[in-house]
Amino acid sequence: MKKILLAVTALFLVNAMFAQDVVKSRDLSTVAMKKTILTGREEAAPQEAMPMVRSISRNILGTTFYDLQTNGSQAPKIYAHPDGTISAVWTTMASAASSRGTGYNYYNGNNWINSSSSSDRIENVRTGWGTMTCVGNAEIVASHNGTTALVIGVCPQKGSNNWTFTTLEGPAASNGSQTSTCLLWPAMVSIGNTIHLIACTESDAGYLYQGIQTCLVYYRGTFDASTNTITWSEPRVVGDVTAQEVPAFSGDSYAIAAKGNTVAILNAPSWNDVFLWKSSDNGVNFTKTTIFEHPYEGCSEATTLILDTPYVADGACALALDDNGTAHVAFGITRLLNDDLSDGSYSYYPGVVGMLYWNENQQPILNTNTYTLEPSNIEAAGYTVIHRSDLNNDGGAYWSGGEVDFPGYGVGAVSMPQLVAENGKVYMIYSTILDWPFLDVNNGAAKYYRGVFATKSLDNGNTFGDVSWLSYNKDCYYLDDWSWVSDTNDVMQHAMEALYVDGESVFPVVAPNIVNGQINMWWQQDFFAGSQVKDGGNVAESYIHYQTLDADSVGVYNNTNEVWQGIWIDHTGLSNKVISGMKMYPNPATNNVNVTFSSEENAAAVISVMNLMGQTVYTENVNIHEGYNMLNLSVNNFSNGVYMVNIKTDKGISTQKLIVK
Repeated sequence: MKKILLAVTALFLVNAMFAQDVVKSRDLSTVAMKKTILTGREEAAPQEAMPMVRSISRNILGTTFYDLQTNGSQAPKIYAHPDGTISAVWTTMASAASSRGTGYNYYNGNNWINSSSSSDRIENVRTGWGTMTCVGNAEIVASHNGTTALVIGVCPQKGSNNWTFTTLEGPAASNGSQTSTCLLWPAMVSIGNTIHLIACTESDAGYLYQGIQTCLVYYRGTFDASTNTITWSEPRVVGDVTAQEVPAFSGDSYAIAAKGNTVAILNAPSWNDVFLWKSSDNGVNFTKTTIFEHPYEGCSEATTLILDTPYVADGACALALDDNGTAHVAFGITRLLNDDLSDGSYSYYPGVVGMLYWNENQQPILNTNTYTLEPSNIEAAGYTVIHRSDLNNDGGAYWSGGEVDFPGYGVGAVSMPQLVAENGKVYMIYSTILDWPFLDVNNGAAKYYRGVFATKSLDNGNTFGDVSWLSYNKDCYYLDDWSWVSDTNDVMQHAMEALYVDGESVFPVVAPNIVNGQINMWWQQDFFAGSQVKDGGNVAESYIHYQTLDADSVGVYNNTNEVWQGIWIDHTGLSNKVISGMKMYPNPATNNVNVTFSSEENAAAVISVMNLMGQTVYTENVNIHEGYNMLNLSVNNFSNGVYMVNIKTDKGISTQKLIVK
């Protein structure tokens, strides 16, 4: 495969992995990690697999030994059909690098019907970075073969696995003596029978198209359902930029979205401006809007010496269009350092905590300096910044007091966003470094794990509410007291016995539309922090984990402000409490009130209402199920006043105050 491998080596050592004196506001943005750019066409094959730490019981689409699903942003890879069926793809690979290709699964309304083996791919040649869209009942996948072209797969009837393949060669990129028609890292969406596709030209150093290295180009295709073929337009440089404006693009630092008659492309790299390229006539005419003006004009990683570590986009971004065609954008934030142009590498700062949300109703961030995009500065300027979650309600999301390595994904602490915008609401799914002490200690040196989270805005992006921890596994428990470990020199060996880790959850990808009130998504999960293909070392299979979530339950299900009540207590193990995230609306109530909450299991429960004199004025037996629950309660016969609403199972009770007027 022709991809930029980012071999990340931390510039620090693990000195006190399980130190009890954690630091709340330690400026880890001052710690740089070196990224080495490897230009070879073949990456190392994985080594012999390690045994899994423990099994998991989740919805698994498939497995893969290739645990790097993107260099930055996730291309569209899951499609929710109007009839409730779902198509999904990912990059899969068995034990040999030559087996890599596009993994595929289909949900027929009752079951996922394909094999979950890491050796199953839809192509019969080595490919990578598959992206999916659908036209009617036809599924369309684009992946790159890494050398000459994109491989375009068409399945005329969703779920039938009846794939046919053609190739799409790119425009000739030249290094002066040789040319390449390679296209890399595609992303694809559709409107009607029109397909919108973006991909990069040859990435090897010195191969230029229109004077631009690794040039991002746009294709407009027309799908003919009678012949199951696609007719492609001539390529166009995204943004109509010149080499003076953008000397080089970066693989996967972009996103594409389409809705109605609008198509938009977002470019959010670390090395130049963040800009939006948008068409309101289905891709015929585009206009460009600069969202963030990079402090260095015409910047590139190969030619620009940076010593003052500017705050910039981290290359992982998301884009959604709402019902009015307004663009909604999110991208992570990091800092750069390039102090030596001769060593083929640069440094980034993984401890920068903050992910920016922006929409077209807001002002662009122009005339910037190196600190404009620093998270507290941009937040003070009125923009929304997403932070790490305080998972145990101890006053902040803590870093280790000792030195713990960061997983090598090349992004900031809060990043990998996905967006859905519908009905005046904006849903954001993202990955962030977990609160202490969720650490990977499988390979001796501790690393921070990442998890998948979600939040939503009910006012079209003006404000965002509570956060749900989507990737939380109820089999794990939180441990913040290691004093009971008798042999402090042997903490590493005891760690896995003491803490059932949630593991690493990264690369979320979300269907761009809500169907039947559900958000459909997948992410990659394993027990090793960072990409093992990229970082080296032993590798186990990664899981492609699927989840469907009621859109209304975002911010309620596994609410991070309350999840600790029902999950974590101390080293004695799991709390007995089942219910968390209990909320009521409207409150005050006049006629009816909705009681919502999350349950850790299916259970019999009793809902009761007491007045302030302790008298029970209402009681009902109910059956609750694992996940999000909503109960409707009539208060027509209640007198005006304050009441306590209780939901009780045989393992605990949750209580909230209700006002009736």
